[in-house]
Amino acid sequence: MASILLIEQHPLLRLGLRHLLAQAHLPGDLTDIDPLAPIEPDLWLIEADLLVYGLPSDAAAGWAQLDDLCERLRPRRVLLLTEQPAAALSRPALPEPVRGCLHKAASAEALDAAVRLVLAGGECFPSLLLSEPASGRGDEAGTPPMLAPTEPTSHAAGPVVVPLHALRGEAPVAHASETPSSGAHLLNITERQYEVLALLARGYPIKTVSRMLNISVATAKTHACTLYQRLHVRNKGEAVYVALQRGATLDWAGPPAVRPLGACQAA
Repeated sequence: MASILLIEQHPLLRLGLRHLLAQAHLPGDLTDIDPLAPIEPDLWLIEADLLVYGLPSDAAAGWAQLDDLCERLRPRRVLLLTEQPAAALSRPALPEPVRGCLHKAASAEALDAAVRLVLAGGECFPSLLLSEPASGRGDEAGTPPMLAPTEPTSHAAGPVVVPLHALRGEAPVAHASETPSSGAHLLNITERQYEVLALLARGYPIKTVSRMLNISVATAKTHACTLYQRLHVRNKGEAVYVALQRGATLDWAGPPAVRPLGACQAA
């Protein structure tokens, strides 16, 4: 029975990761920890089999927190998620428990494989780091770098890493909220499906979503099921994860105030 701790600062990405790990059917317990809340070394957090740690955009603070967590919680293994694997692995000394490093935009399949490999006692680090263009990595034809586990070395390269535009480093440049039209076009879904996904991503239950969009609960559920099929996912968490991978921000401002469905027209 494996015990897994998940710490990721970005709330939408944490939601997606939580659902993906829960769907991996790994025997054991998953504890989702808010990194902005005080983390007390409770007994069930001590010596976890795996800590999945998302390095925040403030890397210095993130490394300090990870060092502190490794000292207080003593996880047996750490899988590091970061937007800059090259910078992370160039650090003079990684915390001793770190057994893998994965780009935050790696596919769901790559994440699942990395978790299983590290839990089994292996290591998973990028074989070709997704670094600055000037590094010259990748072949002459412009093939993008790939991720592959370092153990065993006979494994073929893993899935191509897709940049996660929605989670780029520091505070984003001020811009207008993503519109249903632009978000739907990016994800190849309808505008209504985008609206449902954006509201679900904020944690609203389907009944609240239906009320906010002035549609029936059955219609809201149909839109949700259809968008899951279009994105080739099984649930809300995976849908959010895939949407962020494809560059959507899901930061739609939301619908204007509407009357409840079926409300009588004013006389």
